[in-house]
Amino acid sequence: MRRGRGFSLVEVLVALAILAIVITTTIAMFAERTRRLRDASETVLAFQALSNEAEYWRREPFAQIDKADNQTFKSDLDILKPLTPYTTEVKVESPRTDVRNVTLTIRWAKREAHLGIARADTGGSGLW
Repeated sequence: MRRGRGFSLVEVLVALAILAIVITTTIAMFAERTRRLRDASETVLAFQALSNEAEYWRREPFAQIDKADNQTFKSDLDILKPLTPYTTEVKVESPRTDVRNVTLTIRWAKREAHLGIARADTGGSGLW
């Protein structure tokens, strides 16, 4: 009997199984890459907003830091719209009478970003 040309059923099935594994792995890698890119983009947005807010707190007169109405973000938070819903928090601690530790926090989607700044009373303007 002459041997026919082509592949046997077993060979085709093995090739299809290998191809399915490769395709599944590739799709999973792309999904993970997309998730990581989204997380990185959100983190960049959060830290940009924290950096903007830190500039407001850096320029705030030292005597005004402890005021109750100063416990909210002062900067424009439009940059955080992609993170909606999010919350912001300002925490001021006074380890000494001439030092204020200001911690800025943004929380979104079970994630959070913090930025802390230390302010010292130098007796000068808010710029120094």
